[in-house]
Amino acid sequence: MQEIYYDIRKTKPVTGYEIDLDGYAILEAGIFYVYGNSKVIAFGNSKVIAFGNSEVIANDDSEVIAFGNSKVGAYGDSKVTSYGNSIVTSYDNSRVRAYNNSEVRAYDNSEVIANDDSEVIAFGNLKVERRI
Repeated sequence: MQEIYYDIRKTKPVTGYEIDLDGYAILEAGIFYVYGNSKVIAFGNSKVIAFGNSEVIANDDSEVIAFGNSKVGAYGDSKVTSYGNSIVTSYDNSRVRAYNNSEVRAYDNSEVIANDDSEVIAFGNLKVERRI
């Protein structure tokens, strides 16, 4: 079951979204809070704040803020900020800021700023900045 809300207090659940064949909820243009083991794909300048063991795929200039053990895939100029033990894979011209023990795999022209004990694996023509 997906745990997706319009607010952080979990009082306004998101309903009426489609589920793709892989079980991902398709979200378009809005701000969403995702909890538990939810799986979402965000389009159209969406902002997703993910907690727990969520999986998020961000497209079309979407923004993701991930906490806990979240997994994030960023495409098409998306922006990701990850905390905790998040795993982020970024493609195209995505921008990633990683904190704590996050792991980042960056491809193409992605930009990564890694903080604390984050690990970065970089491919392609990208910019990586390490901050301790």
